[in-house]
Order: sequence, then C-alpha cells, then structure tokens
Amino acid sequence: MKHPDSKNQHTSRDMDLLVREILTRPRPTLYLGSSPRWGWNDSDPVRLRLLSRLRDLVPGMDQAHIPDWKPLDSLTFSPGLSILAGVPESRLEAVLAHLDAERSHEGFVLVLHDSDAPSKPCQAFDVGDPSLFEALLERLEKEIGAGSVTPWGHTPEGRDHVEQLKKSASTNRPDWKWDETRSVNIPEEFRHELAAGLDEHAE
Repeated sequence: MKHPDSKNQHTSRDMDLLVREILTRPRPTLYLGSSPRWGWNDSDPVRLRLLSRLRDLVPGMDQAHIPDWKPLDSLTFSPGLSILAGVPESRLEAVLAHLDAERSHEGFVLVLHDSDAPSKPCQAFDVGDPSLFEALLERLEKEIGAGSVTPWGHTPEGRDHVEQLKKSASTNRPDWKWDETRSVNIPEEFRHELAAGLDEHAE
C-alpha cells in the first residue's frame, strides 16, 4: 500500500493532499468498528454528525462494518480507499496487517483515531480534537464546490457504482427472513433486531 507519511502533523499541504486522495480514490468505503468512540455504536452526537457528514460529502462513498468476531479473510475491503473508524486497537492492528498482506499496493488506507497512531502502514488522522476532523470536512466541501478536481463518484465508473449501491440497499424489503439477514452488511449485534422488525412487517 502506498501512503504519505503517517505522522499526525496536519499541515495545510498535508490536508490538501489527503483531500485529493479521499475524493479521487475509487470505491471509497467507510468501515466502522465496535468501539463506543467513532464506531457503529457511538452515541456521541458530535462524532455521529461528523461521520454522517463525511459519508454525505464524499460522492460514491459506501459504508460497511468490521465485526470483532469475523475472520478478516471473510471480509471484503475496497481496492481504492478504505477509511477505518472506531476499530478497537488490537483489532485495528490485525486489520492493517491483513490489508498490507492481501490488498493491491495501490490501495489507500486512512485511519481515524483519537489515541496513539497505528504502528502498521497507513495514513493516520487524529480526530481526538473533533475540530481537526471538522476542518478536514470543510476542505473536502470546499474542494468539491470549487470543481478543481473530479471526485471518483462523479466519474462514469463512480456513477455506475452508486447505482449498484442503490440497488443493493434492499434492507427495506418486507419479506426478509432470519437466514437472509446473514447477507446484509450490518453488525451481528443488529441482526436479531433487523429480522424481528422485518418479519413483523412480513406478517
């Protein structure tokens, strides 16, 4: 994997380069882990708003989860841009080692963290101070508005990808059954709730 220097010195030039990577890498995907900070079960309104804004800002961005129990070789990661947030430290090191060994060397991995930077190769961005993350999002919005770079999600390939994402987002089907929820890309912890709610609608 090719990455800029992963030190957390967010200079103006570093931020600009990172913004370009986020916007132009193919198939951008936000992967959420189980941590109560920045993960899928985070209840903090500020962090939730920032993650939601990231998803909304980056054209073509998908979202997936990294369960703690699931073997890494059974997970599918983006060949272009993987943004990891809320992945527990021990799990994160294993994920990064897996990506470094298995993925294309052209892939770009960005880790959003608020403690020590990961020791494995990646681009680390310290979100311990939410205002830094806010500044990154503002730069993303400014770059998109200026039109100086074409986001991958606005390319023909990216638009096709977005259409595929829309077609696969079928969790509102009224006829889901328990076994079928295994194919839904959500944390295991939520499958009981999903199946119960959908089976209720099916009746």
